[in-house]
Amino acid sequence: MSGFLAPINYGRARDVLKKLSGYAVYDEEGAGRVHAVLRDSYPLIFQKTDQKMFDRQALLIEMPGANVADPLVFVCHVDAHPCPKTDFLAEGRPMAAALERAHVVALLEALEALLSEGYRPGGDLLIALSMDGLSGGQGAAGMAAHMRARKVSPCFVLDFGGYATHSAFCTYLPKNAPLALIGISEKGLLTGGVQAQPVPLKTGEPGLPPLSALLRGGARLSRGTEKPSLCKSTEQMLVALGKRAPLLQRLLVAKPRLTFPLLRFLWRKRAIMRQFFMSQRTLTGMTAAGDGVNRPESAALSFRQTTIPGKKLSAWKHRLREKIADENLRMDIEIELEHSARSRTGGEAWDALETAIEILFDRAVIVPCLSPYVTDGRFYAGLKGNVYRFSPFLVTGEEALRGECVVTDGSLQTAVQFFRQMLSV
Repeated sequence: MSGFLAPINYGRARDVLKKLSGYAVYDEEGAGRVHAVLRDSYPLIFQKTDQKMFDRQALLIEMPGANVADPLVFVCHVDAHPCPKTDFLAEGRPMAAALERAHVVALLEALEALLSEGYRPGGDLLIALSMDGLSGGQGAAGMAAHMRARKVSPCFVLDFGGYATHSAFCTYLPKNAPLALIGISEKGLLTGGVQAQPVPLKTGEPGLPPLSALLRGGARLSRGTEKPSLCKSTEQMLVALGKRAPLLQRLLVAKPRLTFPLLRFLWRKRAIMRQFFMSQRTLTGMTAAGDGVNRPESAALSFRQTTIPGKKLSAWKHRLREKIADENLRMDIEIELEHSARSRTGGEAWDALETAIEILFDRAVIVPCLSPYVTDGRFYAGLKGNVYRFSPFLVTGEEALRGECVVTDGSLQTAVQFFRQMLSV
């Protein structure tokens, strides 16, 4: 067994996770610190590869391969929502980490160790790390455009976004078998704000306070914030689950289009409904410009809308404007990302991913899914279509909702071994 274990510098991995933990929103100085941490921590990677910089300090790491296989492309964004307070200092103890950052660190740990052993990839290796995945993905879009211009045709593109769990669809699985969810597409995303100015009454009279109009608009936006629906990716997920499920459960998911109303009722309070079947709108903040004494001269609120594939973002924007329904309110869209195209669930790339998962997660049931997270993968669909989202960490239902995982020596060992296998495809 010891010969199977991948060599890992556990202390370095924990230290990198700790140093990256404060990077939540893109800014030039913060992205520069991320670059410095990675360069200092993984010297072999930066010595033996070429690096290019793109918009918003996105980093593309390249290494020529032996040209016996198609290029291997690994992508991820490094910015992430903050995790709850965690003890980073106690060596060997569990620590919480954002799933995307744990994904990146495990990948780089695997590559650093392989390079020390004389590793050369079968095909060209490209690792694309963006610094602004949560604020529009401009860096990933630039790197993807660069690859398209070079006509890169990868064996696969692997991002974070899926995971392994014992907490979802338990009654559909063999006893104690983990479920491995591989994202083959992802939700659409709209973020923006609603602005209000004073409403003029008559010449010489003060306007109505903008907060009144904004609060009415906000109240309308806060109604009907969740809309369940079934898309082709989640339909594939349910059908794949049914192949391993007991008879009763198999009947429930064998024809999801027919049984979804019942499933929606049965799962209405479960985390899986919010992750895979729900378009959700959240009001994320409200501000008012004033001096604290007089009524504010302007006010604004911000929102975030995720969408299940099936309806274009133009239809969602129209619906949001209808909800506001006030000539004194202006809606501005800041981030607009359509849902991504589906990748196929077959072929050499899918088989390689399944094999790596099966080796490390005993008796795992592997199914495609709609990724519940915002990932860079959507930008790379135009390369070839084999875009998959999977992070080799075992998470609970609540961790999955928050986009977190618990990193232990054992889970890090599993993750690094997974990436060693995928780097050797």
